[in-house]
Amino acid sequence: MINIKQRLNIFIDESGDFGFVNGSSELYDVSFTIHESDNSIVDELEYLNKRLKKANYDGMIHLADLVAKRGEYSNLNFEQRKDIFWAIFYFSKRVKVKIHTIVIDKRYKNSRVQLNRELAIELVQKNIFLV
Repeated sequence: MINIKQRLNIFIDESGDFGFVNGSSELYDVSFTIHESDNSIVDELEYLNKRLKKANYDGMIHLADLVAKRGEYSNLNFEQRKDIFWAIFYFSKRVKVKIHTIVIDKRYKNSRVQLNRELAIELVQKNIFLV
């Protein structure tokens, strides 16, 4: 029986350029993080926050900048950045979410219509919204 009150939380992040202007990326990808609200992640969030507090960090986490020591991470030492990385890594391993990523090579597409079509096909084939 399907619980009508069940709710999904879906977080979507994209990388690359959706268009085809000069200098745009060759790849376009979209990642979906899907969490069923009935599966509490309170304990995992508490764990993450404790680890981040221990690392003396309370900001947003942007892994690319963290690893490259860019932006707000440029003044953090290696140990602090490593602690933040491991905090998010172990949180990701513990939390009950599904993560799906679609990567489209734009070198084989030449319009936004083709890109939209490819994205729609991938969403259906991977059954992304069927948790």
